Amino acid sequence: MVQVRTATPEDLAIIVDTAARSLEAEAMLRWSFGEERFEERIRRHFTHYDGENARRGWIRMSADGAGIAVWIPPDAREEHEAIGPAPPGGEAEILGDHAERHAAFWGWVGEHEPADPLLYLSHIGVVPERQGEGLGSALMRDGLASGDDHGVPTWLETSRVDNVAYYERFGFRTVVDEDAPDGGPHIWFMRRDPA
Repeated sequence: MVQVRTATPEDLAIIVDTAARSLEAEAMLRWSFGEERFEERIRRHFTHYDGENARRGWIRMSADGAGIAVWIPPDAREEHEAIGPAPPGGEAEILGDHAERHAAFWGWVGEHEPADPLLYLSHIGVVPERQGEGLGSALMRDGLASGDDHGVPTWLETSRVDNVAYYERFGFRTVVDEDAPDGGPHIWFMRRDPA
């Protein structure tokens, strides 16, 4: 049985490694951050972004950190949005010359999000060598139970078509899927109503 716990800031190194390795093929990240020095810059991004998420208790992880899930609570939307992709003054280092593209893309993504309170699955990932062991499923069930307890829908977006069927197994349905503006990737916006 997979043990799931709340991550702490002391777990940050493993969180960053798991996030970077499991999400490296996500077109939405590669499009918005750009390919130049992608691996280095995405690790810096997750050090900031998931560092803030861990500090707030929003990351659940398998006991060994091979799987992580970032669940933004229904009452934390503005606090979450304020985190941003980089610490103040670190935008150039993390976004390079993609700051405008990044802002436009994620602004477009945000426009699709319903206004009503919801649990937001920011990202979930399992390191490649541990995929297929049930870590992701355990993390999904764990987070979705919180959404059910709060009586709110859960929301996510993905740029991987193979993820769509995976999320559908947990009760998600595609609300809309379309290409991002300016040649961006195709994105599926998905919602799951509480059980």
